[in-house]
Amino acid sequence: MNDDLLQKVKREFEAQSGLHGIQSTIKERSDGRLLIFAIANPTDRFFAILESVRSKLVGDADSGLRVTLVKGKKANLLQSAECRFLLRTLSESLNINRNSFKEDFFARYTKSVSAAEEQIVAASNHIVFGRRGAGKSSLLLYGLHSRTLEDLPSVWVDMQVYSQRDAIAVGIDLLLEILKQAKPHLANQGLVESATATLESLERKKLTDDRAIRKVLPQIRRILGQLTAEGKNLTIFLDDYHVLHKSLQPAVLGLLYAVTRGNGIFIKLSAIETLTQTWDTVKKTGLQIPHDVQEIKLDYNLTIPEKATEHITSILDAHALYCGLPSIRVLCTSSNVLSRLVWVAAGVPRDALNVFAQAMAKASLSDGKHVSVSSVNVAASETVNVKLKELDTDASGEAETLHALLEKLRDFCVKQQRKNSFLIEIRSEALLYQRILKLVDLRLLHVINEGISVGEAGRKYLVLILDYGFYIGIRAARSVVLFNKQTRKVAYKELRRLPVFVGEA
Repeated sequence: MNDDLLQKVKREFEAQSGLHGIQSTIKERSDGRLLIFAIANPTDRFFAILESVRSKLVGDADSGLRVTLVKGKKANLLQSAECRFLLRTLSESLNINRNSFKEDFFARYTKSVSAAEEQIVAASNHIVFGRRGAGKSSLLLYGLHSRTLEDLPSVWVDMQVYSQRDAIAVGIDLLLEILKQAKPHLANQGLVESATATLESLERKKLTDDRAIRKVLPQIRRILGQLTAEGKNLTIFLDDYHVLHKSLQPAVLGLLYAVTRGNGIFIKLSAIETLTQTWDTVKKTGLQIPHDVQEIKLDYNLTIPEKATEHITSILDAHALYCGLPSIRVLCTSSNVLSRLVWVAAGVPRDALNVFAQAMAKASLSDGKHVSVSSVNVAASETVNVKLKELDTDASGEAETLHALLEKLRDFCVKQQRKNSFLIEIRSEALLYQRILKLVDLRLLHVINEGISVGEAGRKYLVLILDYGFYIGIRAARSVVLFNKQTRKVAYKELRRLPVFVGEA
């Protein structure tokens, strides 16, 4: 048999499976050669890929080549093709956009514990709230892919593009983008081109009020309404809506709602809650919760660590299975690794994936065979800089103030109290408390209890921990006492003994 054919089969299987450098052997038999690929967990996906490759390159003719998969043991899984593929897969999972995973999306998607998927595909407006990395974009993408399977039209807009624009400019650009993406599904192309030309003309004039835009809204409303008349309702997905300046958000939503309301068109947004305002009470514009838009909250924080652990483990397991591993636990020294991972990631799925990937890489570089608690700690300490940069992006208008408050909290916890946890009185109207909540949404502080009574009756306190990245691993402040180091159930008396932060905003 031609050696070139054997190499072609191997290269094609590696390309389609993602397992580059896969362990393989060749056996000489009386009827020809047998090419054997060894995978730690050979699932149906890999058998289907191998059959496709065999059919394409070998065919049914007697070429003297047979190919098969076997379950193979690896001396060091962290050095295997499966783990190299897992690292790449986890890296791809950290930045979700419209093109993520494509035809493999449902094979790699893990459903939420709260069954939010049923809501995101419903015929109504929704806003998905959660911290960065909580799975907001993934949930919107689930809705998008579900519609694609049914051949229903959708519009997807990454709002990061509009973060530095004013409300009028954003409104015009959004309407242009909606028409552009919906155009292939619309019958009357002349009307689409006419409305597009009008909007482009308004864009060139650099308007300062929305009166001219509102004159063209009825035309756009009629154009998009064609889809509803044909039984193909449109859904508009707006990812990371919070990046718009908070004062502009209701005005932009008001323009969109004028086109979609009662027109069989639905809006699905993702956003960080404390950085979002959907309704302007003075101008009476935007979307009111829950009348015009319903909330979906995605956040399994440290108040319910068992749910967070279950969800994050299931996500990691889904990626592991996709990459040819039996589970994520086979890469860990003990069950404590995943518990610590969830704790340092504060229940945020993307942070957990990022920390675990970094921990895998560090363990592999040091010729380790498993991911340990210490490698998770070191990885967590090196990811905090990413969160600080995201603070500048997500809260650009008050980034300096939040950085200053964070520095006070670090000093309070690490230097003064030598504890990584503290209490803050719940006072919704207080500026300090509002900024604390923003640091929570930005994943620099983490909630471990949403309200306990301390001292005077009627006074309740939020229980928080400072992000692990500030004091473990290579930045270890060894004298800092880690709260709930073993991630066990905590008694209220332990929480009440924590220090109270009473600093200024």
